[in-house]
Amino acid sequence: MLFEALEYFHNSSRCPQYLKDYGHLGEIIAIKARAKRCYSSWQSHLENSRLFIKQNLDLNPNIYGSSSVVIFGAGMCNDLDLHFLGDNFDKIILVDLFFLKSTREQLSKYPHIFFCELDVTNTMEKIYQLVNVNKDIGQFKTSLENFCQKNKTANVFNENPVKNLIANEDTSNIISLNLLSQIPLVFDSYFKKVFKRAYKSEDFDFFFKFLIKEHLQVLLTIEKMNKNVVLISDTHKFVSDKMGKEKGKESSLYNINLLQHLGKVKNKAKWYWDLAPHGELSQDYAMKLLVNAIKL
Repeated sequence: MLFEALEYFHNSSRCPQYLKDYGHLGEIIAIKARAKRCYSSWQSHLENSRLFIKQNLDLNPNIYGSSSVVIFGAGMCNDLDLHFLGDNFDKIILVDLFFLKSTREQLSKYPHIFFCELDVTNTMEKIYQLVNVNKDIGQFKTSLENFCQKNKTANVFNENPVKNLIANEDTSNIISLNLLSQIPLVFDSYFKKVFKRAYKSEDFDFFFKFLIKEHLQVLLTIEKMNKNVVLISDTHKFVSDKMGKEKGKESSLYNINLLQHLGKVKNKAKWYWDLAPHGELSQDYAMKLLVNAIKL
């Protein structure tokens, strides 16, 4: 806990206030600590991710003789083979809400890496402001329903900051990495903190589904621009007891079927990720995720 507190202190001044209020800074520090504790349990998932990415990238240079790969949800890059990417691309553009100072320093040895801190949903600051002017849970829900209706348009990509990021001719590959199922969680956690007992997560499923579908629509739009798109996301969570018997299962994507939503895809794979072995979240249960990897 001491090291996590120090890391928070070292990153706090550079992190936007709204991200700290959302709890995002504390969460990525906690994920870093969990990745270290669960190193052996996560290895199979990380290796599968690296392999699928390597096998499904477009490595053909464009007419300008240079190429870039953009990774949404890059995090700490544990599931990327940066040596491979550096050998095949002139630029590796890592995109996430915020990168820890330690991550930036660790990756500084790779000359092809560029950091880009932005919100790929283009919603976090807007919803943050919406919460601040709607302290009543009923009023907020109505405002959020109106927000979803207003933003459910074909122009969602044109208004998203990722458009400029991937518009260059040399950007040939885009990866969405363990991001899709995580997008709603930061909002869910923030709403719980703000509205406390008045908040019921299931009443806001419409918003969480909206976020997931909008990100999928962005990826589909990018694919239609003749870009190579790879999507990796968990789709289901499984809880098991000490004997390994499954005790519960739920969708990570609010029952959105990826393949039905995406239509025909070029390649796909599945595997399990032992996210939290016994003792990590609880002495009574363990959690694993079903991961889907898709080439659009």
